[in-house]
Amino acid sequence: MTHSRTLAAVGRLGLLAAVSLTACGTDTDSPTATTTSAAPIPITYHPCDDLPFDALEEVGFSVANHHRTERQNPISNECSVAHWNPGYGATFAARGMTFESVLADERLVEYNRTTINGRDVSIAEFTGGSNCFATMDIEPGIFQLSVTYSPTSDRPDEDVTTPEQACSEAERILTALAPHLPDRL
Repeated sequence: MTHSRTLAAVGRLGLLAAVSLTACGTDTDSPTATTTSAAPIPITYHPCDDLPFDALEEVGFSVANHHRTERQNPISNECSVAHWNPGYGATFAARGMTFESVLADERLVEYNRTTINGRDVSIAEFTGGSNCFATMDIEPGIFQLSVTYSPTSDRPDEDVTTPEQACSEAERILTALAPHLPDRL
């Protein structure tokens, strides 16, 4: 890999972090954020600690420069990585939200509802950014994979550039990693 390719990957990962922040919203602007006094859904699983890096590498991710994030309200443990061939950024998150609250989020346009490894999954485009989310129902919350796409990429033959590509890639990756996911988050 060339130096400029490494810089591009780091730039994409930075963009991914910014897009992920926008996609996930803040504690106050997200329609799925908990605004009641109910106790948060506890999540102990963290993809950066618990998702095997060798499994991520097998499906094309570069984990050497992963980015770890923990958020509150709702609890969200996130691990962001870069993918090569095709190029895109991805975030894996264990979130203290219900599957039903994700389905009710009006910012998501569902492409496919399916079952992977016996679990309910929704594949949906985030209309407020350039992401596709593959959301899997795992008690007590959800496991969510976000795949970015870049409609203005200067390398359309090397990068994910459409929501359809991103959603197809999200479903492929979640299917490949499903056997490595826990019974409970």
